[in-house]
Amino acid sequence: MMKRFLKVPLLIAMLAAALPCLAAQEHPDGLSINQFRIVYPASETKGITWSMTNNTHRAYLMQSWVRPLDQATGLPVAEEDNKGPRDALPLLVTPPLKRVDPGEPLTLRLRQTGSSLPQDRESVFYLSVKGIPSAPDKASQTGGQLVVAVVNNMKLFYRPAGLPAGGVTKASEQLRFSLQGDALVVDNPTPFYLNFSQLKVGGQALPAATLRTLVPPKGQQRYPVPKGARNEVEWQVIGEDSRPTPVQHKTL
Repeated sequence: MMKRFLKVPLLIAMLAAALPCLAAQEHPDGLSINQFRIVYPASETKGITWSMTNNTHRAYLMQSWVRPLDQATGLPVAEEDNKGPRDALPLLVTPPLKRVDPGEPLTLRLRQTGSSLPQDRESVFYLSVKGIPSAPDKASQTGGQLVVAVVNNMKLFYRPAGLPAGGVTKASEQLRFSLQGDALVVDNPTPFYLNFSQLKVGGQALPAATLRTLVPPKGQQRYPVPKGARNEVEWQVIGEDSRPTPVQHKTL
């Protein structure tokens, strides 16, 4: 059944880390993904599910796995830098490999496999899903064939029981800001990871690439700011529903 996937002349893996393949969500002819931010509550003792649909005219071979987060960049740890085996991570995704025919959904189950995760704060990983399209039939091939595999990376937050109510929205209101030279220091006293959707200092917006780095729970993050940016900070973070939380303001 998988032979057609193995006969592709050329395969290029494209990494969509910070902004997954949104075109797949917007157009019916694509790999339709409804949830790019996943929260795994510890209360779900049997695990949680995540799904997507193949709205193309091709079968896809879907490969799924959990990856660590690179705290320095906010991106998934590169495969070549992930020295440990995948099964050493405390979260498991099944099925790890599955053929998905046109119009068929793919449902993955995520479950915790160990008790090594902190219980006083969130932990964050990435769920990576690679889609490899099948090659066209030989009768329809004209010249060389190029098959492109697209990797979508969804942030996966493991949330222990007993964390404060209100989640990310309430946590966003508790952030503390200070300027140290040309850096904005953000202190997060809450047990939640916070990901800015926008951050402005003195009315000047920080680049989206800068905001990939998350503010860790009970920790701090530093963001470079333009020279002379002072006075007020304005921010929004990405909520559990992947939408920005209400705008917040503070005077520095």
